[in-house]
Amino acid sequence: MQLVPETLLKKKHDLDTLQAQRAASSLSRSISRKRITNTKNKVKIVKPETILIQSRQRKKSAIRYNRVSKKGMQKRASDKSITKVKVWDSVKDVEVDEKDLPQKKSKKEEDGDEDMDDNSDEEEDETTNKYHKISYKSNSIGATTIFAILLRPTIHTTPKPVKKTLSSLRLRRINEGVFLPYNTTTRKMLHLVEPYVLYGVPSLETISDLVRRRGFVKVDGKRIPLNDNNVIERELGDKFGLICVEDLVQVLGGDNNDGGDEEEDVFNQVSKFLWPFRLTSRKSKFEKKMLDLKDGKLYGDQGEAMNGYIREML
Repeated sequence: MQLVPETLLKKKHDLDTLQAQRAASSLSRSISRKRITNTKNKVKIVKPETILIQSRQRKKSAIRYNRVSKKGMQKRASDKSITKVKVWDSVKDVEVDEKDLPQKKSKKEEDGDEDMDDNSDEEEDETTNKYHKISYKSNSIGATTIFAILLRPTIHTTPKPVKKTLSSLRLRRINEGVFLPYNTTTRKMLHLVEPYVLYGVPSLETISDLVRRRGFVKVDGKRIPLNDNNVIERELGDKFGLICVEDLVQVLGGDNNDGGDEEEDVFNQVSKFLWPFRLTSRKSKFEKKMLDLKDGKLYGDQGEAMNGYIREML
């Protein structure tokens, strides 16, 4: 009797286990496919709590839209430019709340620490060099142009007039941004859809970064990347004398815009020539789902603070 070597027996055993695993995986796949096909024919069950919540959201949004459209601007919207102060940590390069700043010592503590005057002076100098107070405009009053971003998607609970106003502002996809002239009509439209939109006054540096990094052009209904100045010269050179990206930045910045009809037409043509800017979300899917971090009440007019939000979404 010839004996079978042990290596051949091991190979045969491994082949048998592989065949069994493949057969089991094929069976599981067939069962999952059957489940998928069966779920398509089944009726989707919705809880009554979700129906009530959706109806309440729809009613609240409709009531707000009607109130703003009848009475005009909201109560908290003022016609004066408001300036605020933010504290900036130069070491960590992060904005800091005034509550977190080290408080000044009282008179009793100063009298008790007379021996430690040199160390206290050094610490005060370090804190003054570390923290800087910066004043900025918290609203867009007095500006000629603004940049608006759609932060929240339009779903079936949002009323139809809100969708129409957003489409007229060319804000159709989430995290899309558009340059708009800041006049009475656009201001009223933005107040109508304020819970869905974040807008403010961008600086020339942020405008140039947007156009250069995320700039796309609409030519014959197609989305074309803005790689060359030849596209600008071909489309806007003969009509408006715009040749390069710097000319677009100056028009969008609104430095030369004094409110004339010709300059408004140029701005409208340039904003329509540029495809809406597709930006990234401020928070990733992991932060939203797993960590449950949401934007909260971040919406509406942000003024000059809009530059920081644009930098985050670039």
